Amino acid sequence: MAAQTQSGIRLSALCPKFLHTNSTSHTWPFSAVAELIDNAYDPDVNAKQIWIDKTVINGNICLTFTDNGNGMTSEKLHKMLSFGFSDKVTINGRVPVGLYGNGFKSGSMRLGKDAIVFTKNGETMSVGLLSQTFLEVTKAEHVIVPIISFNKQRQIINSVEFKDSLKALQAHSLFSTEEKLLAELDAIIGKKGTRIIIWNLRRDKDGETELDFDKDKYDIRIPEDLDEATGKRGYKKQERLDQVVPESDYSLRAYSSILYLKPRMQIIIRGQKVKTQLISKSLAYIERDIYRPKFLAAKTVRITFGFNCRNKDHYGIMMYHRNRLIKAYERVGCQLKANNMGVGVVGVIECNFLKPTHNKQDFDYTNEYRLTMAALGEKLNDYWNEMKAKKNEECPLDLPVEDQQKRPDQTWVQCDSCLKWRKLPDGIDNLPEKWYCSLNPDPQFRNCSVPEEPEDDDLIHPTYEKTCKKKDREKLRKRLEYNQQIFNEIYLKAPSVSSIKNALSSVSRKEGAPRSHLTEASNTSVPRCINTSNNRLVSSPLLDPDNSLKRKISGSSTPIALKTPRLNNHTFDDHTEDDDEDEDVIILEESSTPKPAADCDITIVKNEHINVEQGSMQKETCGAKEPRGAGSSDTKHEQWTASTQTEIPCLVVKKEEVEDHIDIQLPGSTLEISQQEIISASETSSVDLSIVLNELRNQLQVADQEKDNYRKQCEMLTKQMKILEQRVLEMNDKYVKREMCHQSTETSITFPDDKLENGEEKNPEEVAVLYEQALKEIEKLKEQCFTLQNLKTECSKCANNENKNEVDEIAVQLDDVFRQLDKCNIEREQYKSEVELLEMEKTQIGFQCEELKTEVAQLKAAIPQVVACANDSTTRNAANPVSYSDEESLKLRSLRVNVGQLLAIIMPDLDLQQVNYDVDVVDEMLGQVVEQMHEISST
Repeated sequence: MAAQTQSGIRLSALCPKFLHTNSTSHTWPFSAVAELIDNAYDPDVNAKQIWIDKTVINGNICLTFTDNGNGMTSEKLHKMLSFGFSDKVTINGRVPVGLYGNGFKSGSMRLGKDAIVFTKNGETMSVGLLSQTFLEVTKAEHVIVPIISFNKQRQIINSVEFKDSLKALQAHSLFSTEEKLLAELDAIIGKKGTRIIIWNLRRDKDGETELDFDKDKYDIRIPEDLDEATGKRGYKKQERLDQVVPESDYSLRAYSSILYLKPRMQIIIRGQKVKTQLISKSLAYIERDIYRPKFLAAKTVRITFGFNCRNKDHYGIMMYHRNRLIKAYERVGCQLKANNMGVGVVGVIECNFLKPTHNKQDFDYTNEYRLTMAALGEKLNDYWNEMKAKKNEECPLDLPVEDQQKRPDQTWVQCDSCLKWRKLPDGIDNLPEKWYCSLNPDPQFRNCSVPEEPEDDDLIHPTYEKTCKKKDREKLRKRLEYNQQIFNEIYLKAPSVSSIKNALSSVSRKEGAPRSHLTEASNTSVPRCINTSNNRLVSSPLLDPDNSLKRKISGSSTPIALKTPRLNNHTFDDHTEDDDEDEDVIILEESSTPKPAADCDITIVKNEHINVEQGSMQKETCGAKEPRGAGSSDTKHEQWTASTQTEIPCLVVKKEEVEDHIDIQLPGSTLEISQQEIISASETSSVDLSIVLNELRNQLQVADQEKDNYRKQCEMLTKQMKILEQRVLEMNDKYVKREMCHQSTETSITFPDDKLENGEEKNPEEVAVLYEQALKEIEKLKEQCFTLQNLKTECSKCANNENKNEVDEIAVQLDDVFRQLDKCNIEREQYKSEVELLEMEKTQIGFQCEELKTEVAQLKAAIPQVVACANDSTTRNAANPVSYSDEESLKLRSLRVNVGQLLAIIMPDLDLQQVNYDVDVVDEMLGQVVEQMHEISST
């Protein structure tokens, strides 16, 4: 290969195999088709229609693309067949889709191995070939593109220059002669346009074409695959394996209907026009939101949300770039979860600030793209929550919002002449196959010259209020404030580690423990204190007040060596009388204490502790009034709660002595372990010791349960006492009032100065009896009040039910009336449109009638002349018989045959088989008919 140079520097070469390599960017065949549609749509071509069809040429199945755009010159065609040339600009506000100058090459070579382009721009006609087969046969080292041009006189321009190109086209294309090439140029409708023919279409391993042309004669589809697991047939894109496949994934007609956000070109597939959708206007319950990305400064992006009216299983975000669809039904937010949230919701956004990939089927995975997807998920969640709450409030017993039958909020239609979109009134469903602006019921937009309705591009705020989001934020704020309050209380009131160590050292000095043991105990006690404080954070009394005084045994315990201990009893002297006070016990080991070979794990962890001094003070305050454990005041309970929440328990350090005995009194139960039991336990094996310890543990749990039961009984009794005290106070108030008013009733009893009429004081027993009678009467009055309240509630319920039934009936009637009214309005609009159409037809018929009248008048004026001429001709023929030649006689005979057929229409009784066309019989009959018509017209 001879290297080409420029100024002595080698140029980069392009291998012909790159045509196939470049086409592999399209993993989906419809993305390649979309590239060719985009070329016709872009403003430099500005085609109004594009026809996509399948044809057979010389036994080859071909795919054709024909548009009526501006066409191309030979130089522009050469750039289109080359790589990287893209000089497309915005024209009249229409932004081009093309970016990279690579769409035709990658798209056409993805669909087939060979493509030929026919184009004309009104001045010249050009033909170009891009063929992998041609390059393989000729063993070309570079990509060669034969191009020829014709002038208006259908002659090749510069035949010497284009001689080799013409030979290549005739030898390696489907058109072997110059006449066939010109015939394909004539197939382009109008003076301008482009026609692309692709053959040698890609086939599968079975030799079948990649595209299915047989299942639907008006569509081009992707064949279905057989699912070996389920045995069903269907097509699924790689990124939609776990979703319901939309029709746009395997139907070119469905895909091209949503290819553009606002379609400006008609797409005709296999002879039938595609019903393009204005996707952002064809949804139900439409609401608009805005996205203000920080990387776009002060710009805002509009997002449209709504429900899919056609199929609820097709939902997600429709992401467009420069009016062109990039990603369809991309699920975000709650739609990604394995539930029914977000079902049926479709979002539409135009992401001109993102950069699409090479094949225009995705966006570059940048930070901007990730932020956009996260924002779309949040905003879709907001819309879903609002719609769900709104529909539940309106119709709480109806179907879920995603299962309800819906219709688009608006009806939009595209004019077949000017291709503008017009909004129609509600209720117009049946539209003609071809619709024009002149059929618009709105007189303001009844002309093609009128621009489209303006859109609210300057949207600043969402069109709906996000009440659910506000409620969630308020709940989160309150929760954070509550957590911060609890944290502050714990953080401010928690003691330091140094104070715990000091307490341990002071206790150990009193016990007289060795210094080494003290150090060991203090080191092991600190983490236990921290752990208990952590436990207290988890099970805070504020969060669980019922369990604030419960003692718990943890499942995970710290292993300690089993011994035969005897503990001093004097350390428990201050605690034997208080059942509600628990303390952590730290046992210091003697060096002389023997250790068994087997170890057992046991630790009793206590999460709440109460100070001993507070407990003793509370006993003194409530001493003689109530029995211990039976009832306590609210003040005492609050003090216990505060102490268990904020204070670190007092740790009692006890030293083991072999000669001492054990005498432990547990709270809430009288568990006594005698010295003999301890001695017998020391003589048993380690297994027996573990059994004894388990029994002790079970007894402790039983004691805790008993203590909890007593505490509950105490609380119940305190509540009853409070109720009785309130009743006594109420009775005293009533008696005082009655004494001051000097009034009495049969049911009320007064006690003025507790004396009788004779001046003697009343006996306390009598007062007690009277008090009991008063209580009974109060109970009776309460029962009567309760029954009256029940009757009142039942009556109100009945009344409410009757009112509700009446309201429901009225609502149903109103609903029927409104529905009938809507039907009447719809029928009225239909009748109006029909009347307008009839008026238009009437005017047209009137014009035709006027034309026919003028023609009839002209014929009437010409009849006398025709009759006179006919009479003269007959007389002349009778007087002077004319001799005709053979040719003239044949013509005259054929003329008479035709006239005889016309006369048979006017005269049904005429038998043409008996007529002799060689004589003047037919001429005479024609003269008679003309005279009769003249007479009729004159009368």
